[in-house]
Amino acid sequence: MEQNTRMKVEDIPFDKLEKAGIDRSFVDRMEKRELNDFLNGFRSEKLYTIKARINDQDYKIPAKIRLRQDQDGNVDVRVHPIQRLHIPDEYLGHKFSKDEKGALLNDKNLGKTVELTSKNGQKDTYYLGIDSKTNELIALKTRYIQIPDKIKGVSLTADQKEKLAAGQKVTIAGMTGKNDKKFGATLQVDAAGRNISFKDFKSEKQEQSPEQKAEKSKGTQQKVS
Repeated sequence: MEQNTRMKVEDIPFDKLEKAGIDRSFVDRMEKRELNDFLNGFRSEKLYTIKARINDQDYKIPAKIRLRQDQDGNVDVRVHPIQRLHIPDEYLGHKFSKDEKGALLNDKNLGKTVELTSKNGQKDTYYLGIDSKTNELIALKTRYIQIPDKIKGVSLTADQKEKLAAGQKVTIAGMTGKNDKKFGATLQVDAAGRNISFKDFKSEKQEQSPEQKAEKSKGTQQKVS
């Protein structure tokens, strides 16, 4: 299961996690995708209760956890507690406009891709979003998201795929959900979730086939004596 991940389960520093109050059995409760993401260095999907000492006082705080591997292959744990929601004026070389700050605060995603400069000086194209659980500003490289040709039974047009890849919102109708029910929704790349999110759901009436219409017609016909 971990063949394509940067780290393996045996690389996890369980001793450090246990000192922080997290039992090693948390790995067994992770779903496959969640575990793969965790072993690739992404933040955990769930919040965990962490022991913390602040101003000589012991606290238990909710936080996401992340694995970090250095150049020598040593693996450490990074903790991401819930923080106050704040959009800085500048982030990794990008200065936010008023509209961009508004988009992050209201939609939790920037709505476009931007070029950022990492701490080691490398430039790359990213999606930006807010983690709804920790209020952190999250940067995700665009190459980590692949826009599919079809979503929930609907084939995307070239324009729709281009807009999604650019971080923009796209409204899709006629998708098929649970119990074969049709619905529409607004789709957008979610940087924090590392996926395509669905918002503003709208149920749709499903058109009946000629056979279904004929059966319904028979059921409503009355005998004439």
